[in-house]
Amino acid sequence: MGTNTSINTPSLPNKGDLLFGQGGGSRPAVLPASTNGFVLTLDNTQPTGTKWAAGGGGGGGITWNTVSGTSQSAAVNNGYITNNASLVTVTLPSSSSVGDMVEIAGQGAGGWKVAQNASQVIHMDGVDTTTGTGGSLASTVRYDAVRLLCITANTDWLVLSGIGNITMV
Repeated sequence: MGTNTSINTPSLPNKGDLLFGQGGGSRPAVLPASTNGFVLTLDNTQPTGTKWAAGGGGGGGITWNTVSGTSQSAAVNNGYITNNASLVTVTLPSSSSVGDMVEIAGQGAGGWKVAQNASQVIHMDGVDTTTGTGGSLASTVRYDAVRLLCITANTDWLVLSGIGNITMV
């Protein structure tokens, strides 16, 4: 017969808490449940070797929001469906990490514009927007769409895909 090993487990007081081994024969650790929509990622700098993080890319990690007003401050890993008879301006997040995404999809007749903060630039098909608050992307028809990826923390964004004839300033 094999050796009978018992595991001295801590209590799991909250719905969604998880147990993780810490290595070295130590007692399992509790990783508390996190924010809705976050995903479990590996991170060897954490005591449990894992952490909760905002999902990213591919649409699965994007939280979609309908914007019926004429302005919206974007948050990382969020998508915005612009639905207004007038132009909807979506301003990029001033704080972003490499790999963060922002997506814009037009629905309303007014179209959309992606505005930048100071020092930000958007790269698309070998062309760059004007750096800073003077630069932007804009739809030309109602159902244009764009998917942006942060490639340099806080400043540089890359158009991964675009639908329509998007204009750059």
